[in-house]
Amino acid sequence: MKKEILVNVEFQEKKVAIVEDGHLEEFYVERHSDKQLVGSIFKGKVSSIVPGIGAAFIDLGLEKNGFLYVTDVMPGGLDSEEAVYVENGDKPQGPQSHGRKDRREPTPQIQDVLKKDQEVLVQVVKEPFGTKGARLTCQISLAGRFVVFMPHHPHVGISKRIDDRKERERIRQIIKEIALPKESGLIVRTAAWGCEPKVLERDIRFLIHQWKLIQRRCAMKKAPCVVHEEYGLVLRMVRDVLTENFDKIIINDREEFKRVDRFMRAAVPTLRSKLSLYNGYTPLFTAHGIQKEIERIYEPRANLKSGGHIVIDQTEALVAIDVNTGKFTGTRNLEETAFRTNCEAAREIAKQIRLRDLGGIIIVDFIDMETADHRRSVLRILEDSLRRDRAKTSVLNLSQLGLVEMTRQRMRKSLESASTQQCPYCQGKGIVKSKETIAGEALQKLSQFLKPLKNEHVELTASPDVVEALGRDNSKIIHLIESQTQNKVSLVGDAHLHVEEVRLKRILDKRKRLW
Repeated sequence: MKKEILVNVEFQEKKVAIVEDGHLEEFYVERHSDKQLVGSIFKGKVSSIVPGIGAAFIDLGLEKNGFLYVTDVMPGGLDSEEAVYVENGDKPQGPQSHGRKDRREPTPQIQDVLKKDQEVLVQVVKEPFGTKGARLTCQISLAGRFVVFMPHHPHVGISKRIDDRKERERIRQIIKEIALPKESGLIVRTAAWGCEPKVLERDIRFLIHQWKLIQRRCAMKKAPCVVHEEYGLVLRMVRDVLTENFDKIIINDREEFKRVDRFMRAAVPTLRSKLSLYNGYTPLFTAHGIQKEIERIYEPRANLKSGGHIVIDQTEALVAIDVNTGKFTGTRNLEETAFRTNCEAAREIAKQIRLRDLGGIIIVDFIDMETADHRRSVLRILEDSLRRDRAKTSVLNLSQLGLVEMTRQRMRKSLESASTQQCPYCQGKGIVKSKETIAGEALQKLSQFLKPLKNEHVELTASPDVVEALGRDNSKIIHLIESQTQNKVSLVGDAHLHVEEVRLKRILDKRKRLW
């Protein structure tokens, strides 16, 4: 399977596409104006404490305060390296990974742990979303190419994706010979499989040095301030994603190419041969045949090869995904048609979740199936397809109604949320009132507007469709209103007006000199 990372830099935007056999599998966008928060470390100040939710709001010097749960303050709480850096599967495994606090012990009260105006070192684990500020943790972690260093977590773990016993034992022996700072630990990432001892040690030494610099900045600066900024999108992809399995990483911008080349010289010199600069006349994504696939990411509907389709609807509370047979009618019976469509949809849903970077609660409405074996098979296909996802996912059973509840780790906004804004016409409702409804409302406004007036000329301006509805279906009512109020009404169509907008104004009569 041919795998490539394509990096397109233009117009203050950086776009990264992961392509397998000519098909888009993952897509990310970072704008010059965007500030990378996940992974960044701040020296913050406790702004307020809210015992009711067991959290504190931390002033980071940003537009919104971050929030810090008490479980993210205490040692053994949320392991931020799992949330921030470690891909699904890169978690501690074995007897060395039992560093979490015993869940049976009572959780302390937030007011007993933090005080107002207290300074605290925190790391962002989730970007601000909607009205919520960034989620924070005191369990600091620093990601390298091969390990995640944890200065406050004295345990060593190895990614469970490194499942070869000899390789795990080899890595353990390497780690034992490296002196770590007191009360610190690390997680060895999947990329360390087969890594030479010197390379692994260099990665660890670099992260320890980085942590000392952070401590030095923290001691010198006053809160609130940033003491460590995470890498941008492109360098993160090189650090976290690029492996021997990829054939190439292609970049279309010379400055970005030089920046990545310098990073790879220091971090992954063995993979530098895979880096290349694109100088073609045709845009990079178009030349690789994925531009149309990228454009379809922003559409709510994704078509299936069989003729069916899935519809994706993102709300603030959850993401709803509906499966439909569409044009596919099958060849045998309804049950077989539903089963085949659901199987294909399960694979496509896993792909679309990755592409759109959907997170939080996700509800999938599969087509109803009577056979229990069919339901189990569809669920198994969905779970198998989700294993490719680097974000952590959790899937519940498929119900008799065909519903699957699942959650996916969300650290930042989905692609749709980051790339779109609320529609100024429908105000986020997704619908607008019909011209007949607006015509009725316009008559009510007109009647109220004319009541205090007499012998006046009033102009009603609306969209052409609404004016047509008023003139065609409501002309008698308008004449009646004119007669009752002893005023004159003129209808004016304006194509620039929103369909729901209606304007009323008095027309100046120079002979009366009213104004």
